Amino acid sequence: MQTEPIEVQRDGGRAPLRPGRGWAAAGVLAGVAGFAAMEVESRFAPDDPAANVDAAVLVEGYVQHGPGRLAVVLALFVAAAFAVVVFGAGLRRALAVQCPAGSLVPDVAAAGTLLVAALCLVGSGPTTEVFFALLHAAESDPDITASLVRTMDTLPWVWGGLAPTVAAVAYAALRHGAAPRWLGVVSIVFALLVGGLAMAPLQYLAGMVGAVWLVLAGVAYLTTRGARAGTMPA
Repeated sequence: MQTEPIEVQRDGGRAPLRPGRGWAAAGVLAGVAGFAAMEVESRFAPDDPAANVDAAVLVEGYVQHGPGRLAVVLALFVAAAFAVVVFGAGLRRALAVQCPAGSLVPDVAAAGTLLVAALCLVGSGPTTEVFFALLHAAESDPDITASLVRTMDTLPWVWGGLAPTVAAVAYAALRHGAAPRWLGVVSIVFALLVGGLAMAPLQYLAGMVGAVWLVLAGVAYLTTRGARAGTMPA
């Protein structure tokens, strides 16, 4: 009588494939695209102090840069929005493997990335309006365009929603080993920075800080090896 356990192979005898880590690469892409969008957009600010009180001067400064650069900013923010959704989905699955059943940590981590994606997409709306206003600057009301510019310069930068994601990763890494320990420690610092900036009248700075964390987290999950790496699917 056979007493040893029988190994059952599925899919015609083929071993199940280990999921890849494309989601982690998406995190890197989201961080790079988001940071690049903010960096390019920050260069639109006119040097003339009169732009702060004169809408026509502000709009003229943007016209000099040309709508082409603005189209690049729009594309980068939308790319960041799509990529961060993929990262959030993969991160949720990776954390769910390591965290206790029923833990809220994976869902909190994913929810934060959705908030970032939403702000990037909502912020792309005014960017589109400004793009066409610059193309037809002579027929556009500078006061309306200037108000859209201020909205465009704020909404897609508000990545404060990433703070719950960063905090969730810090907790999962240090408590459940769901990520490299160094990432858990670093995430504590980033969670305080992103969350603190989101609570202050400096919300737009949370975008650049959050983008850096996305790159670090994506690289961490991409390069992790060993037994735990196998539980970090994509």
